[in-house]
Amino acid sequence: MNEPSQAAIGRALGLSPAAITKLKGQGMPVHSVEAAQAWREARQNVAARKPLPAAAPMPALAAPPARGPVFPPSAFPPPDMPDDLLEDHDAARTRLRIAEANMAEMNEAKMRREMINVAVVERQLATDYATTRDALLQIPARMAPLLASETDTATIHTLLDAEIHQALCNLAGTADQAKHAEGAFD
Repeated sequence: MNEPSQAAIGRALGLSPAAITKLKGQGMPVHSVEAAQAWREARQNVAARKPLPAAAPMPALAAPPARGPVFPPSAFPPPDMPDDLLEDHDAARTRLRIAEANMAEMNEAKMRREMINVAVVERQLATDYATTRDALLQIPARMAPLLASETDTATIHTLLDAEIHQALCNLAGTADQAKHAEGAFD
């Protein structure tokens, strides 16, 4: 069986060649991708771990893990509390660091304007859809007097087509309007 190159291992792990060389110097095996991955997972800080790009499927959304009841410091831990509900200091600190890292990533995404406020977008879309609906519903009342005297079907078609296109033009820029709505990136 042929051993993969360091570049192939780097691609599989999502690391640069320089990072692979550095990790190899620290003792990472390079005879297989699985061995390199296992070595990294065994030595990586739990709070610093990120899921692999495509190797790990996303877990199904489920309810958050059950946490024990909250007690004032003087009553903690209560004598009747099961041991499996107790969380040690390291686990709590790790959970806190992961939450802080996630919040930092979300703030960076907002600064890069890659994350948008859903409520603002929904409000903007509702406004645009209502405006378009009203414009479409006004077509019969506005066009009836003009079309009543027309006998040429091509002219009638052209007039109706122009009115419908004018009413639908509002929807064409909806995504851009949502990006510029006040509070979209707050």
